Amino acid sequence: MQISWLGHSCFKISHDGYSLVIDPYDLTNANYPPMSTSADAVLCSHEHRGHNYRAGVKLSGTARECPYEVTVIDTFHDTSYGSLRGKNKIHIINWDGFKLVHMGDHGSFLTDAEKDMLFGADVLMINAGGFRAMPSDKTKPLADELCAKFCAERTCDELEEIFNKAAIPCRRMERVTAFTDQYMPLPIVHFYDTNTISIDKDTPAQVAVLKFMPGKM
Repeated sequence: MQISWLGHSCFKISHDGYSLVIDPYDLTNANYPPMSTSADAVLCSHEHRGHNYRAGVKLSGTARECPYEVTVIDTFHDTSYGSLRGKNKIHIINWDGFKLVHMGDHGSFLTDAEKDMLFGADVLMINAGGFRAMPSDKTKPLADELCAKFCAERTCDELEEIFNKAAIPCRRMERVTAFTDQYMPLPIVHFYDTNTISIDKDTPAQVAVLKFMPGKM
């Protein structure tokens, strides 16, 4: 199975000729490069423009049934039960006993039942960075509690360079090291010089920080 990070909260999952894009974005107002990719299906965690740009994904039009079993947990974008930023969907994607979790912009509290559903994920795609994302000091405890084997973390590092080029303040966003330094000195953090990695059941447990590569979508 291949997992590609396309920037912001957007990931593409590809396996056996079928691809699924989660949270395509339109952030051209923030000087983000326009998003354009292709897939067989699209999932969106919520209806903010940084997560629901379905027009940026050219669908294959295949009649093939989705090989993944997708389960949704309805949560909130903020700790005020959605009164500030609305609702959020956590997607659990199961394939042949392999469980992937995309947290979207989850920012509320999880019930014990919801934690049970997420527990033991093979891959956890989680937001961090503060501001409108979960702060890093809360992201790691949650990842630890869910006992995720492979944590693919998206932070706001890629936004800092983009915002600086556009002379837009980066506001209160944290750097990726605010999250990864919490794992030191354990040698489990891997910074990849690519936006795509291949994983299977034998992939070692790790925290994967992928590279933002707008030309490779």
